[in-house]
Amino acid sequence: MNDTVRLPFVSPPPSDSRPRHGLPPCKFFSQGRCRNGSACPFPHPEEDGRTHGGIGPGTTTTTSVSGRPSFTTPPVDTRAQVPCRFLLRGFCVKGERCPFAHDMQQDDTDGVEQDEEDSAPENWCRELRGALVYFGDGAVVTKVSLPSDFSAVRISGLPRDATVSHVVDLITSHGLAVQESCVRISAPMDNASCSADVRVEDPQFSKRLCGKLATNDLDYPKAVSIRAPMPQTTNYRRVDSRKVYCSWHKPSQTVWLNFGSEFIARRVSKGFSAGHFKVLNQEVRCKEPTGPSQPARGGRYARAGRLRYGRSGGNHLAWTVMLFDVPALARPGDITKDICDELAPRHVELGGPSYDVDLTTANTSIESLLLKAGPLERWESGIEGAGKRFKAKAWFVNDADARQAAMSLNNTTLPFNNGKLTVQLVHSARLKVPSRVYNVVEPGINRHEEAWAKQHLVYKAYPPIHGLRVLKLEGEASEDVAKAKATLEEMIDGEVLMKDGKAIWSPSFAVNGQTYEKMKQLEQKLGILIVRDKRRCRLRLLGPRPQCQQAQDALTELSKTDSSSTHVIELNAQQLSRAIKGGYQAIAAAIGRDKVSVDITPGRQRILVMGSERDFKVAQRMLQSGELASQVKQEGDSISDCAICWTEAENPVQTACKHVYCASCFENLCLDGVNSGPPVRCQRHAGDAGTCGEVVSLTELQAHLPSAALEDILEAAFLTHLRHNLNQLKNCPTPDCGQIYRAAKASEHQDSAAGTDESLLFKCPSCVKAVCTACNASHDGQTCAEYHYLASDDYKALKALKAESGIKDCPKCGVMIQKSFGCNHMTCTACNAHICWVCLETFSSGPPVYAHMGQKHGGIGIGYYPGLA
Repeated sequence: MNDTVRLPFVSPPPSDSRPRHGLPPCKFFSQGRCRNGSACPFPHPEEDGRTHGGIGPGTTTTTSVSGRPSFTTPPVDTRAQVPCRFLLRGFCVKGERCPFAHDMQQDDTDGVEQDEEDSAPENWCRELRGALVYFGDGAVVTKVSLPSDFSAVRISGLPRDATVSHVVDLITSHGLAVQESCVRISAPMDNASCSADVRVEDPQFSKRLCGKLATNDLDYPKAVSIRAPMPQTTNYRRVDSRKVYCSWHKPSQTVWLNFGSEFIARRVSKGFSAGHFKVLNQEVRCKEPTGPSQPARGGRYARAGRLRYGRSGGNHLAWTVMLFDVPALARPGDITKDICDELAPRHVELGGPSYDVDLTTANTSIESLLLKAGPLERWESGIEGAGKRFKAKAWFVNDADARQAAMSLNNTTLPFNNGKLTVQLVHSARLKVPSRVYNVVEPGINRHEEAWAKQHLVYKAYPPIHGLRVLKLEGEASEDVAKAKATLEEMIDGEVLMKDGKAIWSPSFAVNGQTYEKMKQLEQKLGILIVRDKRRCRLRLLGPRPQCQQAQDALTELSKTDSSSTHVIELNAQQLSRAIKGGYQAIAAAIGRDKVSVDITPGRQRILVMGSERDFKVAQRMLQSGELASQVKQEGDSISDCAICWTEAENPVQTACKHVYCASCFENLCLDGVNSGPPVRCQRHAGDAGTCGEVVSLTELQAHLPSAALEDILEAAFLTHLRHNLNQLKNCPTPDCGQIYRAAKASEHQDSAAGTDESLLFKCPSCVKAVCTACNASHDGQTCAEYHYLASDDYKALKALKAESGIKDCPKCGVMIQKSFGCNHMTCTACNAHICWVCLETFSSGPPVYAHMGQKHGGIGIGYYPGLA
């Protein structure tokens, strides 16, 4: 039934005169969610004055003392300088009519908005060298899975309505165990049946299941082995193509507005058409008014121009304005909210909604459609909000499933109404960079944004968290996203300070002394960033190229003026204790703080002296004797000092154990930790008590490291794992091929001695070389014993003897044959093969051999033995 409301023919009293006495304040207005606006019977405490929508831009109406609206030029409202508190909470129902500011920039340090992918749980799995590598806290490798560890089958002949549970029950009934996450149902190819792909981390699974199902009747489901696809992973270095955006129209309705004046009806119609009048902050479509002699859609007038009001009387001069695409949640008060009292309609009639499925059911239906394309890693339901469409997001486990969903579902009919579903495949790239880096390269990024927008790329920089910013690019063209990502990376990486092909570096660049202060002054003067890479002994320059060129010249001269050399003092346990208890501070006071630094990393404790030989000897003597150590406070007393370099932490990072590091020192700590053997541990020294030793969690690594550094650390941890497990994990023997494989066990090696076993062959996906995992050599078509014999010295001696004696192997059975006389037609006495002695081609009988010798070799070879002619 249509919702029909009869409004009075006279102007209603001003909104401020609505009865409010004795009623509690509107709780929805205090939360920023009241949709009734001025029609709400409950008081709105913060609503000190009402602004009405006018008939055109720049025109407002206010309520006079008499209760009639009067058109005035609005005075300057100082509230426009105050941020709207309801918008800050998430939503302001007044929209553009709100007197408070909606365009105030929020502090980018509040960390309220986060990247949706960054907030998603991380499975800490990476694809490295052809393997799936799983990591634990401290960057420890917990598991390595290779393609040879998986097997897969395709089960066909399943009922059309088969589910994942049905497939699991089928496999279980044959004595094999499988999880539902390993099963994927494919869409039916015909009206009779569908199929399912099952991938299990068990190399023998497919063989066993295929054997069990092969014994069934022909009409029973059958299974065939297929290539087992590796589970897909994601990281900061690749363009991710697993996300799709889904959208569909919200339920809408048609609304009829009745007026007694053509003039007013046309002004209201123009107001809606121009977008000055909105419904629930949304623009709606509007038709030209229809009068008494014009037919209106819906048959809502009688003969003689009388508009039907249901049980009410009629208006002899009815003008109707029809509104389309009006939100189904809108009530009469929402529709007339922007219309001033002088233009208010006499009657509002609401049509029924375009569909009545609730949002929860609609979300479930859309998610079910996506699941038919493949398993989802994550699903974000559509929610009520601004706009005419519900919007949902889905992340598939695999790129291919996301592409299939977009191709098969986009612009298809919704399951719950006749509207269309839009499914867009979105390619995204994410980078996490230090805020100080972003602040320098931001102007350069801004210059690219216009070009990216023309390519329909969306770029966003999220507020900093822990001194790091997430930068995200999204678009529908993967090539454009990849190119934009490469541009971002080039700006973020900066330029290494080089001269004549060598990195410019000075020992004084590594310490926070006078040289470092000059570098900081140069940064401020030129508006650039100088990144010290102490680990690789090089500088990186970030910022505008002309300014970087000026800095390059200045830093080159600065490196020339430093004539000091670096001396290393390796610390034993006693010397380290003395250094912590004040020896380091004493050395710094004696020879100068800019001449000494400390390098404390896993497996390495040393003090670096950048100065003369005399400075070096002074430092050595003080450490050996403990001279002046008692006069200086313990280094460990200052909790703001970096645990690595023992100076005030630059861009400080605090770990869960409450110890502080420079951002660059923390990165170096992690790299040294994984290179020497994970886990990464806190290296804060506490005197004779030793180091803290707390394992740095993966969450901390992700929170405090730039994306490129995080991926470098995980890859370095895996390389360390490979070095420690050379007996189990081998590198492909092809030079420069980065793929790895799992070596066969001793029992499997013995089994393969009788012949070639395909299951023991590793076929490298990169160089396409076949390698035997039993003996780690390439001998496709031979057993391990045959290969090793052929590679031995005995075989080489036999081969030389055979060549000298004119002995060849039968090409069919391998028996050695020696020709003593006659033509080149030879017959093997072992297998009766007819052989051409020149090229060893075999034939089934003798005559073809002679024809072959005449055509290919110019004769039968009898000329070599003239005495036999």
